[in-house]
Amino acid sequence: MGNRDEIALGPRARLQRYVLLVWLALGIWFAVPLGAEPVRGRILTDVAFNVGEQGFTVDVAFSLPVRYVRHFPPEEGETLQIRLDPLSVSDVDAALLRGRESARIPRELALPLLDLSYEGDLPGGPYLTLRFTEPMKFSVQQGVDFRSLTVTVEHIGDSAD
Repeated sequence: MGNRDEIALGPRARLQRYVLLVWLALGIWFAVPLGAEPVRGRILTDVAFNVGEQGFTVDVAFSLPVRYVRHFPPEEGETLQIRLDPLSVSDVDAALLRGRESARIPRELALPLLDLSYEGDLPGGPYLTLRFTEPMKFSVQQGVDFRSLTVTVEHIGDSAD
């Protein structure tokens, strides 16, 4: 008789399982993005700091391809403003370029860096701006992938003469 009860409830149990599976599948479908979509809403995807004996480097990765145009001042100062030229930007990403965002600076490294910001809303921009606690020497290099820059920073007077 116990088997007869299970058989009688079989279709109902199957329907409940089916509804549950459909509900779970839809939940997963809407919760997990399909494919490897680019990071939306952020232009700075990664900022890495490497401390050396004479100073430090900052490797900045962008979510979109950008070309390094120039920087000001040319060699040293308390603020470094790097002019960028966005390459092949879609309509979806155009609004992203006009925004502003800052990177987190790890305080445990005790870098003489107050702020690192992407400023897409400045006239003549967009710019990547670094603000230091004191005048520093610097140089900027374009990454080979056009999605990164390397900024080398040294204390004034620390370079070998």
